[in-house]
Amino acid sequence: MKFRNIHILTAFALSTVIVFTACSKDDGPIPKRIGIEDVPAMTMNLEPQKKDNIDTIRIGTPAAFSGKFKVAMIFPTDVQPSKVDIVVRKNGSAANVKVYKADISAFPTSFTITAAEIVALFGAPIALNDTYDFAPDIYANSKKYEAFPVTGAGNGSGVIGMNSIGFYEYVRITVKN
Repeated sequence: MKFRNIHILTAFALSTVIVFTACSKDDGPIPKRIGIEDVPAMTMNLEPQKKDNIDTIRIGTPAAFSGKFKVAMIFPTDVQPSKVDIVVRKNGSAANVKVYKADISAFPTSFTITAAEIVALFGAPIALNDTYDFAPDIYANSKKYEAFPVTGAGNGSGVIGMNSIGFYEYVRITVKN
């Protein structure tokens, strides 16, 4: 009896191995309705300056503020976007976005922003705890990838923690005392 059970178990195991090794999965090519797009990866970084707090506008002395940042390609050898617009979002509201510089096509490119320029862009004085986020709207493959769309995630959304390798979605300037 024991001998017969061993043969049955061996036959079952062998048939299971044959069935599973004979299976293969080939879904074929990616259907045309699924699109994969190459969008250039851009980064925004504050540039160090001689003075401290390059990301802070002091409420008592806004005229003294001069922040410097740059936009660059993460992978310089990749295909560049046809153009980039640098936009600024006030207080995290996607409904309050203005174009700071348009039609940028050379990378890396540096910018210097003053408090007076921010006031002129938004038509309102700066106030304590205001935040201004600068980021690129990317134009590639005849499409626009917005940094701060009114709905959905922006072009910089993706893997969290990318700043550990030098990728920043946007540059934030804050108004403090």
